[in-house]
Amino acid sequence: MKKTLKWIALALVALQVMLLLVACTKPAATEAAAPAKTEAAAPAEKPAETAEKPAEPVKTEEKPAATEEPKEEAAPAEEQVEAHYPVTISTYNYAKEEVEVTFEKCPQRVVCTNQTQTELLLYFGLDEYIVGTAYLDGEIRDDLKPQYEALKAAGKELTVKGYPAKETVLALEPDFIFGWRSAFAEDQLGDVSEWHKMGVGTMILRCSNNTAPVRDLEAVLADIADIGKIFNIEEKTNAYIEETRALMARIAEKVGTLEAPYRAIIIEPYGGTFYCWGEKTLTGALVVAAGATYALPDGGDLSVEDIVNINPDAIIVDYMDEEGITPEESKAKAIASVMDEAALAEVPAVKNGKVMAINLTDVYGGGIRMVPSVEAMFSFMYE
Repeated sequence: MKKTLKWIALALVALQVMLLLVACTKPAATEAAAPAKTEAAAPAEKPAETAEKPAEPVKTEEKPAATEEPKEEAAPAEEQVEAHYPVTISTYNYAKEEVEVTFEKCPQRVVCTNQTQTELLLYFGLDEYIVGTAYLDGEIRDDLKPQYEALKAAGKELTVKGYPAKETVLALEPDFIFGWRSAFAEDQLGDVSEWHKMGVGTMILRCSNNTAPVRDLEAVLADIADIGKIFNIEEKTNAYIEETRALMARIAEKVGTLEAPYRAIIIEPYGGTFYCWGEKTLTGALVVAAGATYALPDGGDLSVEDIVNINPDAIIVDYMDEEGITPEESKAKAIASVMDEAALAEVPAVKNGKVMAINLTDVYGGGIRMVPSVEAMFSFMYE
């Protein structure tokens, strides 16, 4: 019995010791576990996620690259524009000397000194660049009238007859003046060199005022090619030139089937006498381009008797629109100046009704009226 009590006592002591040990060890485990969680969960694992997330911006950088691809496709067009300039053309000064003019970029503020230049730019859709127009020789081409009226409504018609004052042009701050040679006379706008010093580009049509040594349809096409370069619209101007060459090929083919081409002249009436354009003028050269043999190569003043002696197969009469009468009346008056001359009744051109009137604007100075005029004269003579 005593032994049993002794074992019970020992067991109780052992139990107390164990409880004491448990009581002592629990606080130590709690303190160790909490710091372990704090160090493992917060400071260690979350920074690890933050360290991995910077890899995601790499994907973001790749996406913009994919988004920018369309821009890279559009870039070549912009690069082509930039690569196109600078361009240099060969033109003239008032003294008929060749000068080179370089354009660093597409002109933005253009003054056209004459109707011919205005119509040329309108034809190729360059209205937006025109800040001033001047000097009308007659009616604007029908197909270009809406565009011209818009310029006029915007106050861009500087003059109707004559050139604008130099001060007026200066006030417009042009970067390109497109004109006839006569516009750059000392008492008009001044020579091109003055404008070049101010950074203003110039271009004079080769055939205006007998500027270039060779004035023919090729010179007209060269002017159009230069406009293509200056405004970076060569696709349009090249197409125009190709169409013109195709027309010339058709004319040559037709004339080649004839026994002999018509002998023709182009004259301007002066109250009983006439002026005949020479073959080396643009006006005369266009008649040749239309498939005729020029009957008076050197041109000059003519009397009625002179025309009888030349005995042409076709006569083209140029005219200008007169004030106080309609364009149609001006045209009829030009034809009557030849057809009503009794002394010319037996001249083949008069006898066979091959007398045609054409506005001087259509056959002088160049521009986009020249090619249709060649076609019209060809049709009148041969079709």
